[in-house]
Amino acid sequence: MIDQYVTELNQALRGPRAAKASLLTEARDGLADAADAYEECGLDRESAERSAIADFGPVPAIAGEYQSELGIAQGRRTAVLICAVMLIQPVAWRIAQTLAGEGSGGQGSRGYEIAETAARWSGGVAIVWGLAMLFATGAGGRHLSAQRLLARATGFFAFAVCVVFAVLGVLMTVSNPATHSLLSLTGLPGTLLLLGVPLAGIGVAGRRCLSWVRAGS
Repeated sequence: MIDQYVTELNQALRGPRAAKASLLTEARDGLADAADAYEECGLDRESAERSAIADFGPVPAIAGEYQSELGIAQGRRTAVLICAVMLIQPVAWRIAQTLAGEGSGGQGSRGYEIAETAARWSGGVAIVWGLAMLFATGAGGRHLSAQRLLARATGFFAFAVCVVFAVLGVLMTVSNPATHSLLSLTGLPGTLLLLGVPLAGIGVAGRRCLSWVRAGS
């Protein structure tokens, strides 16, 4: 009966695989301990497991609380992904420029320089937000509603990051006077690989964040 209960709980939850597995293991261990206690009091195993499950609560009630925790976990994962992309992408871009034989600067138009500066500042803001999200949700479940709100905000912020950097990438591509550069029309495939793929990952993480937090509301 405990296995069946945990299976139903597993089917009702959506979230990061590791966090979900941890919650299910915690539920299974708690139910097993409670059933053992009832069995020591004289109940047969089936009755002991039934009593343990009754004390634990029905799946729909427990799933709501667990789903909130999974939504918050996905908010943390999204924040980590945003920080990682914003930190690694400039380095990867510089390496790609070096391999392509491009200079380190001074070859762009005024519009290109403005867009590049905006990208650097936007990346810094994104990193600060990601770190703030991790710090604010790292104290445990004492403020679950506030953490859920932060996780949802992180989902929306992930979409904002995608839009802002996609627009800046287009502006830098269009305003770049160099004809053979990664950030030019001829280098568009490289731009899509270095910029588009990470942003797509952030967008997917943000969508999951909003979906899984909403499911636990």
